[in-house]
Amino acid sequence: MKIHALTTAVAALVSLIGSLMANVAARDALLLVAVIALFIQWHAQRRHQMRANEQRALLARMRNLSEEAALLSCNQVATSHPELRCELQIFERTIVRCLADLHHGRAGAPSLSVIQRCVTVIAPSLLAAVQTYDDKLTLQSACRQFRHMSEKLSPRIPDGLSAETQFAFNTEPSHHRRSALVSG
Repeated sequence: MKIHALTTAVAALVSLIGSLMANVAARDALLLVAVIALFIQWHAQRRHQMRANEQRALLARMRNLSEEAALLSCNQVATSHPELRCELQIFERTIVRCLADLHHGRAGAPSLSVIQRCVTVIAPSLLAAVQTYDDKLTLQSACRQFRHMSEKLSPRIPDGLSAETQFAFNTEPSHHRRSALVSG
């Protein structure tokens, strides 16, 4: 916006000076300066538009991953197995937290490709295995793998933090609370 106003003012000034000058060479030089100023303005606007488009595409990709993670716990397999649904809800919260950390540029956030692979490749294959085999062992294995993915994706707690601060970082229910959630 400021560049646009500045280049417009420069172009107007160059035009005014050019009309006052009788020397053709000087007028040509001023016109060249005006054309260069307009080119710089166009290039700056183009770069700004490209950055804005890239940011919008990245945010749309993150939003899609968040929605896909939320839909995992609504799956028919998850609704029929409460312990799996609990793990999927923890996994979903972890994904949302990781995407927020990544968006805000926080240290320790996993890359978007890792998050995408967990949500679009690994999680659906685990749910498909539970649906295909429909046995207790496969269910327990899938729950354990979802828990493991949630733990690996969670941000690392820096060393030297107090116990209260570490508790604040750990939002995942403990094993006893998870058992109570499943049975309750």
